[in-house]
Amino acid sequence: MGGKSKIESIRAWWRHISELKKEPVAIPEPEHEYHICSHCGYGYHGRCCPQCGMHAGDMRFTFKRLIHNFLDIWGMGNRPMFRTMRDLLWRPGYMIRDYLGGHHLSYFPPFKMLAVLTIFIFFLAWVFGFKDPLVGKSVADFLKNIDWESEHSEIVFDYVGRLLIYLDKNDLYRILLQNVIVVPIAWLVFRDKGFNLVETFFSQIYINCQIHLITLVLMLVTWNLPPTVFLPYYMPATLAVFILMIDYKQLYGLTVWQSVWRTLLFVLLIFAFYLFLLFLLFIGVKLFDVING
Repeated sequence: MGGKSKIESIRAWWRHISELKKEPVAIPEPEHEYHICSHCGYGYHGRCCPQCGMHAGDMRFTFKRLIHNFLDIWGMGNRPMFRTMRDLLWRPGYMIRDYLGGHHLSYFPPFKMLAVLTIFIFFLAWVFGFKDPLVGKSVADFLKNIDWESEHSEIVFDYVGRLLIYLDKNDLYRILLQNVIVVPIAWLVFRDKGFNLVETFFSQIYINCQIHLITLVLMLVTWNLPPTVFLPYYMPATLAVFILMIDYKQLYGLTVWQSVWRTLLFVLLIFAFYLFLLFLLFIGVKLFDVING
């Protein structure tokens, strides 16, 4: 009997935690104190001047403002970056749904956050000499070693190889391009859940930010960049797929089983798409042969 009670209490605790994750960030109550704007002199009630946007309160230069201004260099001073990082690790799918539902000011903008995290990851990799995963130039070498059975394949490959090597040296562009590729696939798999293509794009960028954060943790544990298998995510494919299952379950309100099979379908379609690109490259080589026969 005692064992059953303990199991039931654990279940109740888990249900409580699950409900907490669904709750959006609390919005501060309106402030009714009267202020005179220090910038434009306009009188108003609230936290910010409606005339020029200046924030109310003590505007002296303090240590807190010094840190805030320093963070502004990286685009981190004007949005709650650390709250966004916390929620992407604690309640990722619910957080993304809140953002898409209108809570824009509660969270750091997704594209800016992706840029900051990407720069930070590869800055650390450069400083500490972490080994780069198999991307970019390695993919170019792989394509180059394929026997295309064409005398003009080297010419066609030269253009493709230059693009791949350029993307290898510009990580943010590569990650954005890969997200552009996966967004239509994600929208296709989850199109019945009410999000349009652009909203799906925003959700995928936030998911990429979440995986960047987990990558940073893995870097500190393994003291290396994790091996990339499932692009555009810098981590082993099995871990990335597991994280995506959690994200999609929360974001789209799925059951566990629905999240599993839809995520696996999503992954399968991504790999099929990359194979299709390889097929198009093969056709391009053959057409080049015909044209330049």
